[in-house]
Amino acid sequence: MTEEGVEATGKEILSDADQDEVVETLTLDQRQEELKKSRWNVFLWLGIAVLMFTFALFPMPFNIDYDGNTDSAEKDIGWVWGPSLPGDDLFDAPLHLDVLASSPPPDSGVLIEAYVIKEDNCQQQLGNLIEEAKAGTSHANQYQIMDSTPVVGQEHTFKFSVDPGQYCVIVQYVDADGSVNNDNANDLSVKGKVWPNQVFGGILGIICLSLSAFAFVGAQKHGAHVKQILENGNESTEDKVLASLTDARVAAGPTGGPPSAAGPTGGPPSAAGPTGPPQTVEAPVVEAPVVEAPVEQVEQVEPEAPVPTPTEPTPATADDAEAVFEPAEGGYFYKKLPDGSYEQTVYVHNSDGSYVPYEG
Repeated sequence: MTEEGVEATGKEILSDADQDEVVETLTLDQRQEELKKSRWNVFLWLGIAVLMFTFALFPMPFNIDYDGNTDSAEKDIGWVWGPSLPGDDLFDAPLHLDVLASSPPPDSGVLIEAYVIKEDNCQQQLGNLIEEAKAGTSHANQYQIMDSTPVVGQEHTFKFSVDPGQYCVIVQYVDADGSVNNDNANDLSVKGKVWPNQVFGGILGIICLSLSAFAFVGAQKHGAHVKQILENGNESTEDKVLASLTDARVAAGPTGGPPSAAGPTGGPPSAAGPTGPPQTVEAPVVEAPVVEAPVEQVEQVEPEAPVPTPTEPTPATADDAEAVFEPAEGGYFYKKLPDGSYEQTVYVHNSDGSYVPYEG
């Protein structure tokens, strides 16, 4: 990795650390303000999502009356918008026709048929388009027929799905042979509904609902920080640092070994040597005759203490080189072996620097 890459990585790490530090140093008032904003965002985006879904589900209604001159109910319903591509797909706009048979023909075998023709003028000749709709070869021109003879007051719903465009709707009575029934007593009414905003409103509603969910997650985080601050009280940064260090020390445990690992402070109970310094034998005091001197004072001569006979030093071995002689009370030494244990023998330090076992 080049120096520039290392420097850029360091800057990124520092920027992330600084950002975390800024987040952590927010005060209680700032946290509460952020919590309030997050909650407002939740309700704001949730409200907009509800409006978008309502807008998507709200239909554009229209009514068609029966015309005795044409023996049908015809109407140009205007432009139907949407993002759909030509052909039958998921983004087509739903179009429903609720047909009420107010006064159907009394003849048996009479049915109701409905056409949705992609044309902006219902007054022109639509014979070819009607035949195309009956054949079912075009999605732009659609056709449906009732499967049973209608009775007075019966309502039937025709359901279509159309592409964007301008459409003409035709509803009429037909005989069993397919010809239009032109009885003057015929009558029907059509109530239509189309949902051109279903795709637009649905997509925007989903987006707003997702933003509301993200705002809710942010509000939960801010709420947790506020709760933690309130539970800990007005604790300063220094107190938090000291508390964290104390917790870290407690979790880490003692840094050294137990007190007994330092070795005995005195001679071992089973040691052959004494636990204190050797007792010196006091020599009898010999009274010298008093010689009277005229002026000078006679100095009192103290008897010399017996000098211990030095013993020959024990030759050093490999174990002695690795062992450590630790001083004890009274001028004695104990031999600490490499495995950490102590030898149950008391040593003394000679003038030549060697350690020899003490002989009482």
